[in-house]
Amino acid sequence: MSELPTVSLIVLNWNGREHLSTCLESLSRLDYPRDRLELIVCDNGSTDGSASYVRSSFPSFRLLELDRNYGFAVGNDRAAEAATGEWVGFLNNDMAVPPDWLRQLLAPLQAHPGVTCLASRILNWDGSAIDFIGGGINFQGHGLQIDNGAKRSVHDRARPVLFACGGAMLVKRSVFLEVGGFDPLYFSLFEDVDLGWRLNLLGHDVWYTPEATVLHKHHATLNRFTPQQLNMLTERNALFTIFKNYEQANLDAVMPVALMLLNEKALSMAGVDKASYRPGAGAGNDHTELVKPQPAPRLKNGNAAQKAVRILRQEGWRQLAGKSARKGEGLLLGALRLQRRDQSPLSASLPELAVSHLVAISEFAHNLSELESRREWVQSRRKRSDEEVLGMEKVLLSDPSYGNAEYLEFQQWLSVISGIEARFKKVKL
Repeated sequence: MSELPTVSLIVLNWNGREHLSTCLESLSRLDYPRDRLELIVCDNGSTDGSASYVRSSFPSFRLLELDRNYGFAVGNDRAAEAATGEWVGFLNNDMAVPPDWLRQLLAPLQAHPGVTCLASRILNWDGSAIDFIGGGINFQGHGLQIDNGAKRSVHDRARPVLFACGGAMLVKRSVFLEVGGFDPLYFSLFEDVDLGWRLNLLGHDVWYTPEATVLHKHHATLNRFTPQQLNMLTERNALFTIFKNYEQANLDAVMPVALMLLNEKALSMAGVDKASYRPGAGAGNDHTELVKPQPAPRLKNGNAAQKAVRILRQEGWRQLAGKSARKGEGLLLGALRLQRRDQSPLSASLPELAVSHLVAISEFAHNLSELESRREWVQSRRKRSDEEVLGMEKVLLSDPSYGNAEYLEFQQWLSVISGIEARFKKVKL
């Protein structure tokens, strides 16, 4: 690298006015030629005065104002399209960089000129613990940060990695645009995992650089989402990632197991008593034995109840409720009594966090057409096998997002019985 490349650094912001001062001031102090550096703030429709603050306090920064919050993927993609540098960098608004960060991040290109993506070392805000020194995935597609929270790690060394953390990374702009950038379907979470996996499959190298260190306040933006929104994004985007990137044989093995585990997690979080749904439950019988039919309850208003059930079956609850309102409560109450023959509840109430798993599956299903075209694009251009790519980091069988002992026992059993454990033991760790 005879000459320093031109670089566009992008800070994506959404209502992060409180973080911008520290972040942008640190970028202003970078030891890098100003004629080769473009500093960009892309504002995702903030309502906290962020854009006006950047205009008045950091006039040397190029400000791109979007009309609403498009999420991490689309916001950064739009900024990358507008950027002018040979390399484009992405930095979270709650990061701070030392003056030599950019030079250190580019330094590996001297020895590895073919590298197309560079990953920073990320520490917590006081520099006392690891945030990111490289990452892996579990077989379900959840991105994992190696030794996150540890004081030190044997893995904290320069090496090729599966992906760079999107909060502090560089990538060749031409390559980033060629491979499709961050997938806009994701909105936020795991889009960097997907990008790194995709880059590796297509023959591009991602390199971790421990000398290029940034400090991170940690999830200042993600804390604005509700727990169920975060969980839905996590689970949905993991499904997106494995669907697009696995080789066909691995996808065929993993996808049914991933969906079964999502269902199991939802039931576990909801505290559902699955035994009560099995024939013979509560009678001390084997779960395969059928319960003897119970006689229909005797109702004071039997004719009305039978009529109510007929309306319910033929026309649905809405029509039943309307007719019941016009003719008194007999129809509706009769239907309810008939449905409660064994005094069991009419419905199970599920916590929103549990329901978020089901929403994730639904979102995945409704996006299958788009995902199919993305999968075909990636697989038709594949240059490396899953074993080559996933062998760079650990492919873990454990699910870090849920630690219920009964669920983990079921996951381990399912991983063995489905052949997942044996399949991924073939990957060299």
